[in-house]
Amino acid sequence: MGGEPVYRRLLSNTFLFSVSTFGSKLLLFLLTPFYTSVLSQGEYGVTDLIMQTGNILIPVVSVGITNAVLRFGLDAGSDRRCLFTTGLATVLLGEGVLFLLSPLLQGVGLLSEYTGLILLYVLMANLHGVCSSMAQALDRVRLYAGSGILCTALVVGCNVLLLSVFQLGIVGYVLSNIIADGLATLFLVFALKLWRYLRPASLDRRLVRRMLRYCLPLIPATVCDWVIQVSDRYFLSLLLGPAVSGLYAVSAKVATILLMLASIFTSAWQLSIVSDRSRGEQERFFSNVFSVYEAGVVAGGALLILAAPLVVDLLAAPEYFEAWRCAPLLVLGAVVSCLGAFFASVYMAELRSGATLLTALAGAGANLVGNALLIPRLGAMGAAGATLGAYLVILAARGIHSRRLLRVAWHLPRFLLALGLLGLQCWGMYGGRFPLALACCAGVAALYARPLWRGITTGLRSLKRGG
Repeated sequence: MGGEPVYRRLLSNTFLFSVSTFGSKLLLFLLTPFYTSVLSQGEYGVTDLIMQTGNILIPVVSVGITNAVLRFGLDAGSDRRCLFTTGLATVLLGEGVLFLLSPLLQGVGLLSEYTGLILLYVLMANLHGVCSSMAQALDRVRLYAGSGILCTALVVGCNVLLLSVFQLGIVGYVLSNIIADGLATLFLVFALKLWRYLRPASLDRRLVRRMLRYCLPLIPATVCDWVIQVSDRYFLSLLLGPAVSGLYAVSAKVATILLMLASIFTSAWQLSIVSDRSRGEQERFFSNVFSVYEAGVVAGGALLILAAPLVVDLLAAPEYFEAWRCAPLLVLGAVVSCLGAFFASVYMAELRSGATLLTALAGAGANLVGNALLIPRLGAMGAAGATLGAYLVILAARGIHSRRLLRVAWHLPRFLLALGLLGLQCWGMYGGRFPLALACCAGVAALYARPLWRGITTGLRSLKRGG
């Protein structure tokens, strides 16, 4: 059928991102036992806060320009020189502002000693982000994937050297990421010859304004995402101590497995959503892909909930094992988050980043209220519950509103039944009722057996025709 090349390209890009992202992230996950053996629970908690603080500063400092470089780079006929020059100039200007404001970071007790490292981490990550976006915009997906593998290899090598050999602890962990991002950036610069796209005279004010209008709402949206993902760790650190935050960070890694797998697909998906298809064709395309994506996310979440104790046992040192109890609820939150992210791709395709912001604001508000109410009463489980509640708010808002732009078909009764089964499965795991949890997992698999099978057969057929 006419859409087969589109699906083949999506599958091909997904495979490339899988090789790069999954292999890289899997390697880093396998290093978790190493990290938890060389860092105490308190040190691990502080390290997590440093990295998460840097991760929220990255889009703020760059004003989200990497999103605009990628999105406008996907449009046919876009001026790549203007895109790259604008991206690089914005990142450097933002870093200068952050440097001037760095005394504010020194006022944060847990982070005061590491301000310089945070500044370097943000700079290198943003430079890497702009170059990576250019690689995708230039349709050099293989090169982009290769840079991801290189970056991970550098992180691993530097971690082993700086943590094990030189025993630099927290500093060594953060410095490893700085070095890796810096060298991966240099790799992309020379491989793509990006200096050819650095032309200040090529700046088009009209295009620059369009880029900024698109990316500026994504900054507070990213902050809201960070609030949902990380604010609970600050609450836990302040109310219950960094050791509890460290345990919670380990439990969150279980949910990160699902988020990581979903991000592989969404990274490839966003390269396929911009096209000149008619509205009807676009709606069919989105609906077909969402059907399979939803099935994979929900069924994968059910399996991960069931495997949570085993995953924590494999990932962390024995003293972290109790962290698994929060993991099932966080995985359920990740399932809901992944579905909400898909509907955000509708906003990306339609250049409606303001809607992304408004829905993220609603979720962040729900998360802060939930943290304030639940953590004092339920501790880490309260934080996990607040995270789930926030993602439910976002999914509901995006699922309803996005239909005004693009009507993506969604079998809502099936999803609500599956959501109930996943909630029951979490309750069963927490209470030690493993046969009940297993039955719920089987029920979810049965609900989504048909779309999963359809996705597998369609994928095999597309690959066969492409070969």
